[in-house]
Amino acid sequence: MVNILRYPKQIKGFKFDPDFAIRGLHYDENNGWLMKIDNMANIQLYTVHVGREPIKDINEIIEFHKGRHIPPDYLRNNMYQLSDLFSTPQATLLSDIVQYFKDHDINFHPRYLSDDISYAARILHTGNHGIGGKLHETIMRDMSTYLERSPKLVGYLENLRKNGKKTFLLTNSTLPFISKGMSYLTSSDDWIDLFDCVIVSARKPEFYKSCRPFRRASEPTWDRVDKFERGQVYQGGNMKDFSRLTGWSGQNVLYFGDHVFSDLADATTQQGWHTGAIIHELEKEIEIRNQPAYRHRLSWLLQLESLLNVAQAWRKEYRIEDLDGLILEWREERRKVRVELKTAFNHSFGSVFRTYQNPSYFANKIRKFADIYMSNVTNLERVSQDYVFYPNRTYLPHEQLIETLIDSGKIQEYL
Repeated sequence: MVNILRYPKQIKGFKFDPDFAIRGLHYDENNGWLMKIDNMANIQLYTVHVGREPIKDINEIIEFHKGRHIPPDYLRNNMYQLSDLFSTPQATLLSDIVQYFKDHDINFHPRYLSDDISYAARILHTGNHGIGGKLHETIMRDMSTYLERSPKLVGYLENLRKNGKKTFLLTNSTLPFISKGMSYLTSSDDWIDLFDCVIVSARKPEFYKSCRPFRRASEPTWDRVDKFERGQVYQGGNMKDFSRLTGWSGQNVLYFGDHVFSDLADATTQQGWHTGAIIHELEKEIEIRNQPAYRHRLSWLLQLESLLNVAQAWRKEYRIEDLDGLILEWREERRKVRVELKTAFNHSFGSVFRTYQNPSYFANKIRKFADIYMSNVTNLERVSQDYVFYPNRTYLPHEQLIETLIDSGKIQEYL
């Protein structure tokens, strides 16, 4: 940012705050607002930040969008979602620069900042020549700082193969980075033997639609690749040739990735693969949700909302003294409890997966493009390999009461 894009040198002194941002936020490239939105593109108002500070006047957002909902065209053309594993530092740096420019009265267009940070991130990941940047170089110099050895992963992959499953590795990373990383992860230089096929530098999501041919990655050769050989590593390629050379296609494939759009979206919608999302934040969020204090506050919120529904119905039918005042008190208590439940996960933006009552936009994309999701693929060790995951039934509002009674077995009381 400083050396190439000529940003103020003071930016080099910024310290990363891991507790500020979360994955899945949207950045408004016209207004410089960083926010979380739900699955219906409604803004969670008290998550909107300008720089590192919450927006001072919520009505400014409501007036701009004529409500809390972001129109589809505006969302598509003016909002940028930070959805991959690197989105947290990217969102934090973006907010820190916006804050610095505001504090020092530097005029700026929010889109320029977003474009520049995205460009810097590409250089960091791929270098100026697209073959591996400083990030990979730094990690390769000190693997133990960034990776943990995973004997459970080795055991899981070996068990899959013993039971007749075929395994493959399909990654956008380069062979030198993958080779060193997998050697450390598996504690073995023979990590390639864990897979029937290894593809590096795949350029997903372009891989799913392109016609670029495969080539061997481990030796200089210009021959056409007509078959995949065990122990060899290939690069580039495309989905059509991958399916033809392996015979693996459609719902016979279960593919895991940690980026919803680059890894999973086209794999499931265009190719019909079953997909699994690896969401590392899930482990922490489940831990928080299982804490007694959180469960108590959530239970109280649900009771408050039930009381409010009943009280509002009674207000129309009966004249009850002080009922209006009680309703106002409960509404204020509900507001406070909702804030408490939000800040239990992250003070500024709350849960990765939920707004107040709806799934977040990020969580909705997981549900749309992934058949299952988990924090680590080795969690599947706990289920048999012929286990079938059946989805939960989704209730419409007019179905919920009767079908909940059926599910709970209480329907017999009404028959």
